[in-house]
Amino acid sequence: MRGIFVTGTDTGVGKTYFSSSLLRFLREKGVDVAGFKPVETGCSPRCEDAEELSRASGLLIPPVYSLREPLAPSVAAEIEGVTLDEKLLVRKAREVISSRPTVVEGAGGIMVPITWKFSFLDLARELSLPVVVVALNKLGVINHTLLTVEACSRFGVSVRGVVLNSFRCTDESSKTNLYSLKRLLSVPVVPFSSSKDIPEVVEELNLLEIFLQ
Repeated sequence: MRGIFVTGTDTGVGKTYFSSSLLRFLREKGVDVAGFKPVETGCSPRCEDAEELSRASGLLIPPVYSLREPLAPSVAAEIEGVTLDEKLLVRKAREVISSRPTVVEGAGGIMVPITWKFSFLDLARELSLPVVVVALNKLGVINHTLLTVEACSRFGVSVRGVVLNSFRCTDESSKTNLYSLKRLLSVPVVPFSSSKDIPEVVEELNLLEIFLQ
């Protein structure tokens, strides 16, 4: 299956902005690509992330599960009395990915529980997709990024690279985080602040080959 799984070091780090920028770039290159958020919470009244991915890809693909509360899916589902079926989720996601190359976006970080026994890390592993980690360039990002990459490595999920999002980041650490992460990680770390940076990100992480193979 062709595609990538976009995760974050936390919520609100710019996953959807990066994913939608990548989708638009790929479409400009002539790739028939899909954007897919299999589980979204905070859908009250709309699933804004999934809608943005649909606009960027030109394909309307709703989440398999959409939940109202802006919480981890396992918690939101419990509050709302919804049963999330892991097997159904994986099957529906594989159907999307098998139809065309896909940018799959998780919710929050890689260890966020979809159910109490199944996380987004488990989903990425089931889909056999390489992971791109979006990290927000602020104080704390070193720890969050190292833990995310380590979790993926420990469970056999390939990390294609880290996208260090510097949009509106102005604390003192934002001047040195890129240097530090490059020294500490064995995977590529690429700066990103707007959609104009996407060509460089794609080149550094060799993403185009994934979607064209």
